[in-house]
Parts: sequence; structure tokens; C-alpha cells
Amino acid sequence: MDRRACLRSPSLLHSCFQWTTNPQFSIIQVVSNDNDLGTLASALQAADLAETLGNENATFTVFAPANPAFDNVDVQSLANNPDPLRDLLNFHVVQGEALTASDLQGRESVTTVEGQELQIGSENGTLTVGGVPVSQSDVEASNGVAHVIGGVLIPESFPRRVSYDLAAQSNSGVISSGVEGTVTFWEYNDSQTLVTLSLDNGPTGESVSHPAHIHNGNASEGGGGIEIYLSPLDGTNTENDANDGTSARLVNRSFDNLAGFNGYVNIHESVDNPVVVAQGNIGANATGTLGARLSLVDNPTMNTKELTAQPNEGAFSNGVPGQLRLRELTADQTLVTVRLDPDDDNNFEEGPTQGSLQEATVSHPAHIHGSGGAIQDYLSPVDGTDSKARSSQIVPNDVLNSDGIYVNVHESAANLQYVVSQGDVGSSSGGGGGY
Repeated sequence: MDRRACLRSPSLLHSCFQWTTNPQFSIIQVVSNDNDLGTLASALQAADLAETLGNENATFTVFAPANPAFDNVDVQSLANNPDPLRDLLNFHVVQGEALTASDLQGRESVTTVEGQELQIGSENGTLTVGGVPVSQSDVEASNGVAHVIGGVLIPESFPRRVSYDLAAQSNSGVISSGVEGTVTFWEYNDSQTLVTLSLDNGPTGESVSHPAHIHNGNASEGGGGIEIYLSPLDGTNTENDANDGTSARLVNRSFDNLAGFNGYVNIHESVDNPVVVAQGNIGANATGTLGARLSLVDNPTMNTKELTAQPNEGAFSNGVPGQLRLRELTADQTLVTVRLDPDDDNNFEEGPTQGSLQEATVSHPAHIHGSGGAIQDYLSPVDGTDSKARSSQIVPNDVLNSDGIYVNVHESAANLQYVVSQGDVGSSSGGGGGY
């Protein structure tokens, strides 16, 4: 029987496709030969699914996102993480049936290879799958049928990451043209999200630390109150590769909460001069870029190192005690959190740091030093106005698992000569290494 007749006769689909063996018309051939589906074809290759969809002894229905559907997907990060990419693509595939548009219109849902149900519906007379409209239906193939869709389908189990652009903001400060950057939400667990910041061109080269916050509301509608303090960015030393212009913070909000939050992010020049140098809407106010989550370790090891107050001749003459908390993230990365304890009650929640002024108008830079004193890695500065007095940075394990390394926390970027807190970190300090 003619292949086209098979596709038009649902009652004959099963037997017809068992007997069709021409690889020239397989699903993967159809996708690969269509320039409008080039991104999908590359993703299928990266996920090792091309051979599967070329199997003439199987039958598939594929919902194929056209190239523009991937505009807000970091395909390269997914290509470097084939397991989550495979799960994502399998949410676009039904195996064992070649379902035409008319077949789908008679169903409420279909079960995907990924294992989850995909809802079928209609919007203004247009067939939808998972809420995404079908732009071209019934693209025939020898081992099934494809439907071109206008979006990428995301399964509930997908380990999620979403990034938002931060645009440079003109201002009256020392960085008058502003800076460009990115804020990224990484799903950590059911109740916590890792929030990272990065500056597109690395550290700014100014002798300041740049505070950052998530604010309520839409950036285009005027200012809103601070909802969450993020870890500041160290602007100093553009010539030291250890400073990569990034920061991190594990916040007690679920990924869904932040990805749907009515808010925006501001990065400021400094605590002392809070003009905005970068800004961008997030969550409900912006379309983010989806990417692959970090390959987090199961049951992460945690370790705590003490930071002792260091008397000095600066504004914080008695120093500030604190702690380092080290939490495994991946097989080769650790989240290092600096926590300061201004009143030395081991609470870490009582308020901002205080010096000779009533309240600190600085951020406190922190660095990991080697046994010879050279900076091995830049930690995120601690915002002196942050009531939780903490900041975090993602650090390679090979930096932490060394003898003789230690951390210095300084008064400010302008007064690095004054160390306010210090403690050993590496294997020589006990605790089995960096974490």
C-alpha cells in the first residue's frame, strides 16, 4: 500500500508502518533535511537520539520545535549535558503510534517517551500540544509523523535553569555607561534556588564592590522594595584571572517561586553610592533563557571553618568574627559562603556590620590565599548593609583541597590593607579538605 495512503488511514497505520522500510523518509531524515528544523536536528544528534528516530522498525509521533522556538533555550549548555537534553527531547516524542492531527484532536493527552503526559487541546481553532500551537501538522515520514510546533515543551521533571539579561544603565557614578550582565536561577531543591550573577566583561576595574538585589515590581514602572539580597560582585583587579566577575547565593525560595516572581534585579555601583549600573526584569516580567542545571551531587558534604576577628587600624578596629560554610555542588565545585557575626553571638542573623559609623557603608571583599600569600580565588564581598551579613561564591575543588590556604575578609575594596576576619580553609585546617 502507498505510504501516503497509510498516513491518511488511521485504521491501517500500525500494519503499514511495520512494513515500511525506506530510510530515506525516516523521522530523523525529515528533520535533518528541513532547514527550519536545523536546531532540533543538532539537538537530537547531541542527545544520541538520531539513530533511534531513524529506526524503521519503530513508529513515532514527534512534536518538532521550529528554529525560532529555541531562541530562549541555551542549546549549547544542553548539548554539553546529554542526559537532561535527552529527557527534554523525549518529552516531544510518542512511541508506538503515528498520530495525525485528526487522531490528536480526539484525545485529551498522550504519553511521551519521557514518561509524562502531554496535554492536547485547541486554541482559536488551532491544535495545541502542551499549550503550544501546532504550526504545521502531518509531516509524513516512513516511520511516523511529525508536527511542527512553535515552542519547546518542558517536562515537570526537567532540572531547570533560567537566565535573564541585565542591561547597562547610564548613571552619574564612576561607571557612567553602566555594565551588562546576567542573572541565573539554578534549581537546587524543592525549597532553594542558587542565584548567580555575572558581568559580561568581567570585573569593572573600579575599587568598589557592587551590591545586587532582587526587587519587587517591574523595572519599567519605577522602583520597588528589596525582596532578596544577592551576593555582591567584586569590581577590583581586572588583571587577576581569579576574579571572574561572578557571585552566587543560595536563597530560600523555590525555583518556581523565583521563575514566576514579579520582580527585577539591580546591580549598584557600591553601598556608598547606590546608583544602578545594571538592571533587568525577571520571572513574570521577562522571558528567560532555559539551560541545563548544574550536575549536583547527591547528599552533598558540608563543612564549617571558623573565621576569627582580626584587630586592625581601620573603621572595624576590633575585627569581625565569622564562619566559612562549604557545601559540595558538583563533582568538582563547592559553594563557599562567608558569614560574618558582628556581635559575636554565633547567630549570624542579627543585623549589618558596624564600624566606627553607625552602619557600614561598604562591602567587605574576601579572598582565598595560597600558602605563599597570593590570591587563589575571589570570594564574593559581604554587603555591610545586608542583615544576614553573608555572601557566596562557586569555587573549584582543586583550589580548596590544598595545604596552607586561608581566607581574608577585608574592610573594603578601598581599604584592603585592613583585614577584619581570617581563617584557614585547606586540608591543613582539618575537616578532610575543602569540604
